[in-house]
Formats: sequence, structure tokens, C-alpha cells
Amino acid sequence: MDSLTSHPEQFVRLAGAGAAFVLVAALWVAVMVVWSMRRGARDRTVQERLGLLAPAAGRERTLRLWREGRDVTTTVPGTGASMSLAQRIRRAHYQAGLGLDIAPPLMGLAGGCVLLLFGGWFLTGNPIVAVAGPALLLMGYTGWVSGRARKRWVVFEQQFVHALELAARSLRAGHPLLGSFQLIADELEPPVKTTFAEVCQQHAMGVSLEGALERVAAASSSADLKLFSTSVAIQLRSGGNLADMMERLAAVIRDRMRLGRRIRVLTSQTQFSKRILVGMPIVLFLALSIVNPTYVATLYKTTEGNVLLGIGGSLLVIGVFAMNRMAVLRY
Repeated sequence: MDSLTSHPEQFVRLAGAGAAFVLVAALWVAVMVVWSMRRGARDRTVQERLGLLAPAAGRERTLRLWREGRDVTTTVPGTGASMSLAQRIRRAHYQAGLGLDIAPPLMGLAGGCVLLLFGGWFLTGNPIVAVAGPALLLMGYTGWVSGRARKRWVVFEQQFVHALELAARSLRAGHPLLGSFQLIADELEPPVKTTFAEVCQQHAMGVSLEGALERVAAASSSADLKLFSTSVAIQLRSGGNLADMMERLAAVIRDRMRLGRRIRVLTSQTQFSKRILVGMPIVLFLALSIVNPTYVATLYKTTEGNVLLGIGGSLLVIGVFAMNRMAVLRY
């Protein structure tokens, strides 16, 4: 213990090696857990389709409606069941258009983290730099998946209004509800085409139309699709004009999109301030590194400077998260 105290560099290297071992072990355990959960989910899906296991669902909601002068009670299956980590990751990849098979990207991500970890450790001998590489890779991959999901959601929102209007016209022309869904899958473009094609495919495999809509809505983060699924379930159970319901829902979504554009204009100042506040420390740090490298060399060469760099980067991430939360309006 005295030798470690007298030689802080050896202590730092030993601590870095221990941190690297713990990180590699954690990544290996995470990969095995994800693989096990994926295999279990696949087995449960097969058992549900064979009728050996009741499908998992959220709590049912009982709705009281007034129709034709009398009180009508109907139950709508809920989608609020809590999801595991693997289900959340699978849902994020599905929303980004990367499919439901999450094993290949996660294995590639784990391999990249291990390479960056050992590469940073052998090239610099600094544990903070070695850990920063995998952390940046995870943050970049998460941001890329979120960006893809956000772009697909914007496209889906615009296409969903046209899909509802097309379905309403199809119903008024005398087509059945499933036929209108098939027409949407044939005429429109992804991602709304993929969504309604999946509904038709599940119905062809024996799943009820309500169940297929519920599953597709549960796998999506679109509140409009969840509202549409609930509205169709209510109309199928209690009766009503589906064409009028779809037209009213399309009008509501258009008004909400118009309100959303106005809110984005009002919150643009917050987003611009966030970019300036985040970019200013990075630009100043790079400028000082070019103009006077010896002034900032302490941050690279000493343990205290490395800790300060880690704290500063963490505070920047926390600040970005806080500014993003400030710019979100629930309506």
C-alpha cells in the first residue's frame, strides 16, 4: 500500500486496468442478458401464436358511451404495460426503421466499445481517455438512432393524415375496413405503408383486427396511432360511422400539427441558446489549445486535469438534457 501511495502513476494505471476489466465484464454480461431476453421473447411470441400462452397486454380500460339514447359500456385493451430494457431498445430500433432484430447492431456496438477501450488505453495509458471513447461511441449511436426515429416520426405524422383521408374515402366507396388498410399499404409510401401492411399481415395470420392495431400501436411512439387504434376499437365494439371518425381524427391531427409548428417557432430561441452555450466552451478550449498549448497542457498530463475534463463534459451533457426538457411542451 505504501508503494502505491509513493508512486501515484502506478496506482492510476492499476485503477485504469481494473476499470477496463470491469467495463469489459459489464459489456459481456449485457450482451448475454440481451441475447437471453431476445431468445425468451421469441419463445413467448411462438407460444402466444400457438395458443399456449396468453398474450401480454396492459390493463383494460372500461369506457362508458352514450349511443342511441342509452348507456353503452365497452372495454378497450390498454397499452400501458411497463417495458423491459430489451423491449425499449427493440422499440427504439423499430421506430428508427432498423427492424426488430437488435442483436447485430448491439454486438457491433459492443465490439466497437471494446476496441476503443483497449485502443485508448494502449495508445495513451490514460484510463479517462480509454473510458471516454466507448462513452462517446454510445452517445453518438444513441443520438443517431434518436435522430432517425425523429425523422421517421415527422414523415409518418404527415403521411398518417393522408392515410386516414384515403381510408375514409375507401370506406365511403363501400370497401371493408381491412380493404381500406390494404389500400393504404398499396398506395402510400413507408413508413405508414409498413405500419398498415403489418396490420394486414397479422390479421392474415389469425390475429384479430383490434389485436393487430393494438400491437402496432404499442410498438410505435406515435400518439396519433394509439388514438386511432383506440377509436377503431370503440367503433367496432359499439358501432358508428368509421369514415366520419377518420375524417374528424384527420382534422384533429392537422390542427395539432399546426399548433406544433407554432410551438417550435416559440421555442426556437431556447434551442439557439442551447447551441451557443454548448458550443462556446468547446470552441474556446480548442482556440486555447491552438494559441497557447502549454496553458491547457495541465488538463491532459495530470490526473486532476483529466478529472476536470470529465466533470466539464458531464456538465455539458447535463446542460443539454436540461435545455431540451425546458423546450418540450406537453399539449
